[in-house]
Amino acid sequence: MDQKVKIALDKADGLLLKAKEELYKPEEDIVPYSVCQNAYYSIINYLGVFLLEKSIEFEESTNVEDLLTNCRMIDNKFNDLNLTPLYHPTKSKDVWMNLDTSKAFLSMAENTRQIVFND
Repeated sequence: MDQKVKIALDKADGLLLKAKEELYKPEEDIVPYSVCQNAYYSIINYLGVFLLEKSIEFEESTNVEDLLTNCRMIDNKFNDLNLTPLYHPTKSKDVWMNLDTSKAFLSMAENTRQIVFND
C-alpha cells in the first residue's frame, strides 16, 4: 500500500475509533463536539484515501463537498453517500453540540468507510 494511503487510512480509522469511544461514555460525560469533529475529519480522510488510491492528491483542509464531488466523478457508488448533515448552512460548529448530531456524524463516517472499501 502506498505510504500516503496508509497514513490517511490510519488517521481516518483512528479518528473514527475516537468518535466511537466518546459515545461509549455515560451520556452525561459525552462531548458531542469531539464526536462530530473526529467523525468529520475521518470522513475527509476516507474520501482522501479513495482519491489517493486513484493517484489524486488531497489536502485535509479541502472542503468535504469538493472531495465528495471528486469521488463521485470517479465512481458513482459515492452517489449513495449522503453527507447532507455536514453542510450546515451557517458552517457553525454549534450544530456539533448535541448527541443526535453526534450519532448522525458517526453514522456518516461509518457509511463513508463502507462505501470506500465496499465492506
